Amino acid sequence: MLQNIRYKLHTMAIIVPSSGFFPDFTLPAYFSMPMPMPCTTPNISRITKSMLLVALTLIALRTGRAEATALTGEMLLFQEIPRVTTASRQTVSVLESPATATVITREDILHSGFNSTSDLVRFITGIDYFKNSGAGPNVGMRGVNGVQANQVLVLLDGRPIFNPARNSNQCALIPSFPNDIERIEIIRGPGSALYGSNAFAGVINIITRTPEDIDGVDLMASTGTFSSGLYNFDAGKRDGKFSYKLTGGWIQESSPDDHDNQVKGLLKFAGNIGYKWQPERNAELSFGVTSGSIAVLPLYAMSTFDQDGEDAFVRTKLNIDNTHFDLWWRHHSTSADVASIRGSNKHYWKFDNINLTAHHKFYWKNHETITGAELRMSYLGATSYDKWHQQFLYSLFMEDRWYLPHNFNIFLSARYDHQSRAGGAFSPRLSIVKQIGATQSLRLSASQAFKYPSYLQNYMDQTTEFGSFTFEHFGNRHLDPEKLVSVELAYQAWNMSGLSAMAALFYNNYSDIIDFDMAMNHRQINLTYDNMYSMHQYGGELELSYRFNTNLLVRFNYSYVWKQKRDNITFGPVPSNQINGEIRYDHESGLWIDLRIHWQDDSDYSTGIRVPSGSAPPSAGTINPVEIIQSLSGWHSMDSYTYGDLSAGYMPKNWPFSITCAVHNLFHDRTMEYPAGPKPDTTFTGRITWHF
Repeated sequence: MLQNIRYKLHTMAIIVPSSGFFPDFTLPAYFSMPMPMPCTTPNISRITKSMLLVALTLIALRTGRAEATALTGEMLLFQEIPRVTTASRQTVSVLESPATATVITREDILHSGFNSTSDLVRFITGIDYFKNSGAGPNVGMRGVNGVQANQVLVLLDGRPIFNPARNSNQCALIPSFPNDIERIEIIRGPGSALYGSNAFAGVINIITRTPEDIDGVDLMASTGTFSSGLYNFDAGKRDGKFSYKLTGGWIQESSPDDHDNQVKGLLKFAGNIGYKWQPERNAELSFGVTSGSIAVLPLYAMSTFDQDGEDAFVRTKLNIDNTHFDLWWRHHSTSADVASIRGSNKHYWKFDNINLTAHHKFYWKNHETITGAELRMSYLGATSYDKWHQQFLYSLFMEDRWYLPHNFNIFLSARYDHQSRAGGAFSPRLSIVKQIGATQSLRLSASQAFKYPSYLQNYMDQTTEFGSFTFEHFGNRHLDPEKLVSVELAYQAWNMSGLSAMAALFYNNYSDIIDFDMAMNHRQINLTYDNMYSMHQYGGELELSYRFNTNLLVRFNYSYVWKQKRDNITFGPVPSNQINGEIRYDHESGLWIDLRIHWQDDSDYSTGIRVPSGSAPPSAGTINPVEIIQSLSGWHSMDSYTYGDLSAGYMPKNWPFSITCAVHNLFHDRTMEYPAGPKPDTTFTGRITWHF
């Protein structure tokens, strides 16, 4: 009976329509670089940590049985299945999604206690996360990560935030704060079929709150150990056809290793003005700017240095029924005094992007189709480049959702991009989704993705003298895009008597990977880039969530990846096995407590440096860059570690304030996440938010 009701409600729901801050320094990190520090043994044994997690789980199970507010079958029936827009540019439930999707809800964000947007994804299935500086988190997916962190496309309300100098993401630059985020949609697997270059291993879309969500003013102050702090405001309101939103604040973050400020006072300000004259017809003008200084780790095993600058954007959107236009301009300008690296020279980087996207959705017979086009003009100049460079990109894309009998949906997506320098790239995706009743689905997907070369790989020509030693770096104007072909089989279930589950298997094949092409002797290094090699990997993911009652939620996920090793490959450090667990308890009074634990096993990484055969040995009795390169080349290992977060707070439903306190790195595991990064320490944060 209940199953029939679920199916009918689900059918009705388908019928009714529903939406490192600065560029990395361009010199390779072969000079004046400290050797990787040895990993240390945690103060608390892994056995003790495991016993603590098991004990807390048993307590949670016991509490779940004793609660009088347990969810009934009827209450579970009306729990909403999460819906995402990033996977297909149209709103679908996670059961119908053509790609594996996870949603970080606003409740998850408020319970985390994090002040950094990028820290929110650490505990998500299949995420590869490490910090190479106090302000430099790197986020990859499914075994693809690195110091550049340029394999995942990060969006802010659908707008790309990557830096074309290295194609790397700049999460610190986002003119938003955790309190301003409504949800984060994470799509694992290639996304180039809809979003083009850089959506290589996946897409992360950070979706901020609307004026209606805020409906007033929020003031938030957070402070923590090692002089870290965040202070911001959010104001938003709708008045008839008009709406407005303003958000701004200041953030400072310190390294737990040396307590030096890694984010040295970033100022952020953003806002939008909207006008809705009909339910499906509206326009919006938005803007944002971030200004300040941040520490940068340019490449492997190199000391950080500071860069100052600003990043700003202006954006306008127009929606008329099923037709949507999106026009934005982004400006980025930074400088750095790199005296610690070479002399006392000042270096500058600057780029401007102008982007226009338009798409239209229409229905015919049993099809729902989106067609669109994108135009982008990019300009970039830097001290280390020979001149200003201009690139032009145009793209055509479409997605057709085909409704078939017996609850089959077929998603057919395709995109063609053409860049003035690297040429054309075609990205198809086919997803077959079989819904099993109203609460389960089975999906088979096959897709192809690509990533264009960065400006550094194309254009950076530089010769540097170090005494009697010469370093020559040349860009390659003839690089082809990197390519990825992926196949995935996934099963998903939602709210089966309180239990939700996801299981996925995937296989990825990479080709035309761009990496260093090096020739050297004891007096000179010649470095350029080339499409060097291919590699493959496979893996699996498991995700479980069980809500015992209205108060108690338990989550668990496990991910595994095997990757082929290549001498030059820079996808790392990435562990083969990762486990995340969470226990959350919310009391009716507004008090809550949340424990999250992350464990990953030993990992290996490559510096991306391969000593060519026949290289001349270093001169006797001298420190030569070749000697450093030889010591760093090849594969290196990192120890496993356990990272825990414990947060608690008070969020009364009818009160205008909330309080959150958090302990990060609860077990004080000092094992480094990255060989040249900071040594983790235990940190504390406290936050108070007032709404009026």
